[in-house]
Amino acid sequence: MGAGGCRPSRESLSAGQVGCSPDEISISDEESSMNSETWTAVCEGRTFICSSSSASGFATNGKTIAPVVINDANISCHERLADIAATERNIAKTAPVMARSAPPTVPAPTTGAGFLLGAGSEDTRQACETAGQNWTNAQKGRGTCSGPALDLGFAADVAIKFCSGKACIITVHHQPESDWSSHFAEIKGKLTEKYGTPQESAAVVPAGCRTEADFVDCLTNKGVKLSFGWSWPTGERVILTIGKADPESDAAIRIDYTRPVRKVSANASAL
Repeated sequence: MGAGGCRPSRESLSAGQVGCSPDEISISDEESSMNSETWTAVCEGRTFICSSSSASGFATNGKTIAPVVINDANISCHERLADIAATERNIAKTAPVMARSAPPTVPAPTTGAGFLLGAGSEDTRQACETAGQNWTNAQKGRGTCSGPALDLGFAADVAIKFCSGKACIITVHHQPESDWSSHFAEIKGKLTEKYGTPQESAAVVPAGCRTEADFVDCLTNKGVKLSFGWSWPTGERVILTIGKADPESDAAIRIDYTRPVRKVSANASAL
């Protein structure tokens, strides 16, 4: 069994997560508890918040027994939200043509949170209740499910708007209990993995909103709102936002899946 001195450095643990070699990474703000550690990794001007959990055991040299860390597991690094916003602003300033990227090369989404875009209200209600959730007809043309039809990995309720009787907007509504910026950054990362670089962004974090407590207060009381969007030539859109949808609503993380309802089926060859 290995000794504690053989553990990889935090620079090495961070490298695979942040995309830099260990000698390009500087480490600070290191904190440790019984089986978990957190630290800050800085690479090429970008700041990442990292964490890991460890399994422990005992090693012996035949004479003595000593506790050691056997391995590090669940290593995770997420870019600090303020730096994501700064990166987006710098791209927009230095290379405006890059601020709006090409449409995604992957197919447009057909579902959101397990609900089918274009489905009728009855099929949507059945999908909600089949998943063990509660369906509510909030008002004409709208409905709400108490949870997603497929597990998202986090708690959320889902609102669905129907256009001409078909589901045209599916909105996932999530309020983290803590670590709002990390939750938002993780969801953005997952959507980027799936759909590519967002074509639209509005992600300015004021200087007084950079700490976690200040960030949540700014979302709730100061109208701060961040958003990223993906769109397809066929009209489908995915919009990720954090903040208030309107002055009277609550602050939340929202994902909107939109599909236009086509009322006319024109014959292209005859036009």
